[in-house]
Amino acid sequence: MLTAVVFVTVLLTAVLVHELAHYANARSVGLPVRAFSIGMGPVIARWRWQGTEWRLSLLPLGGYVDLPGMAAKVNEDGSLAHPDEGLAVRPLYQKLWVLVGGVVANYALGIVLLAVAVVLAPTYREVVTGEAPNVRGTVVAGVAEGSLAESVGVRAGERLAAIGGTVDPTPDQAVAAIQGADELTLVLVDEAGTERTLTVPWPPTDLAEGATPVLGVQLTPAEVDGVGFGTALAESAAFGVRVFPEMVVGFVRGFGSALSGRPNEDVAGPVGMVTMVGQAAQVGLAPVLLLAALINFSLAVFNLLPIPGLDGGRMLLATIVAIRGRPFKPGQEEAFHFVGIAAVLALIVLITVQELGGLLGG
Repeated sequence: MLTAVVFVTVLLTAVLVHELAHYANARSVGLPVRAFSIGMGPVIARWRWQGTEWRLSLLPLGGYVDLPGMAAKVNEDGSLAHPDEGLAVRPLYQKLWVLVGGVVANYALGIVLLAVAVVLAPTYREVVTGEAPNVRGTVVAGVAEGSLAESVGVRAGERLAAIGGTVDPTPDQAVAAIQGADELTLVLVDEAGTERTLTVPWPPTDLAEGATPVLGVQLTPAEVDGVGFGTALAESAAFGVRVFPEMVVGFVRGFGSALSGRPNEDVAGPVGMVTMVGQAAQVGLAPVLLLAALINFSLAVFNLLPIPGLDGGRMLLATIVAIRGRPFKPGQEEAFHFVGIAAVLALIVLITVQELGGLLGG
C-alpha cells in the first residue's frame, strides 16, 4: 500500500507540474485553455475556473491541456480543414514556448527535489558531484538476521569506535579492515556511551572453501558534513545539464534493447519504476526524493525526444511547418502524432512484458 501511494504521488506531482507549465505558458501569450486534466480516461470530477474546465480523470497515468488549434477542424460535410484559431495561428516562437513549458518545469522540479535530497542526506552529494563527502566515524545501521555479527552480539545503532588497529574508522576503512583481517576485534559504543569489546572468530570457522567471509552488518557514516540548500541547488542544476546527453543516449540504447529482446538496463517501465519506488520508500524520505528527481529528469528528456505526439515531436513538426512556409495537409499532422503515441505505448507495453518476465523468472 505504501509503495502504491508513494508511486502515485511521485507520478501525479510530475504530471501536475508538467501540465501546469503548459497551461501557464499558454495563458501568458493570451491563449485560452479549454480543459486541464490530471489523469486520463473517464472524468470523475470537473469544475470551471478562469474559463477552463478543470478535470480529475480516473487513470492516474498522465494528464493533458486542451488548447484550441491543436487538431484539424471538421467541416459540416465531415471533411477536414486547417484550424484557424488558437495555437495553430500563433507564430513559431509562441508555439515553442507553450510546448516546451512542461519539459522545463519537470527539469526544474527535478533540480529542486535533488537539492532537497542532498540536504537531507549529504552522502548523496557524491551522486551529484562525483566527489565523496567528508565523513567521520561509523555507525552500525543494521545487523543481518542469522549473521555472524548477530551471533556475537553486535547491535544496530552502536558506533564502531575501533576495529583492529583502526580508531574511529569511516565505513570504507571499516570494510577494508574487515576484509584484510586475520582476527577481528570490534570496539563498540552504544547511545548511552557504554563501551564494549567483541572478539569475532575471523574468518568464520565454518566458512566453505572458496567462499567470501561475511560479517553481516550494514555500516553508515556517523557524521557527514552538511550541505547548504543554495550549494545543493547549484550543484543539482549542474548535474541536470551534465546528465542530459547521457539520458538521451540511455533512452536510445534502452529502446534498442527492448526491441531486440536484449537485457535492458537503461530504461525502466512501470514495473521497474514501482519496484524502485517501493525500495526507496522502505528506506526513507531522502531516497524517495532522489528517485522522484531522477523520474522528473527522465520525463523531461523523454518528452523532448523528437517523437510525434510528444512535446519534442510537436516542436519539430511546428518548426518544419514554419520553415516550409505552409502547413501539412489537414489531418496529416494529427496522423503523425497518433502513430508516434501508438509506437510509444507499444514500446511501454513491450518493456512492461519484459520486466514481468524477468520478475517472474527471477
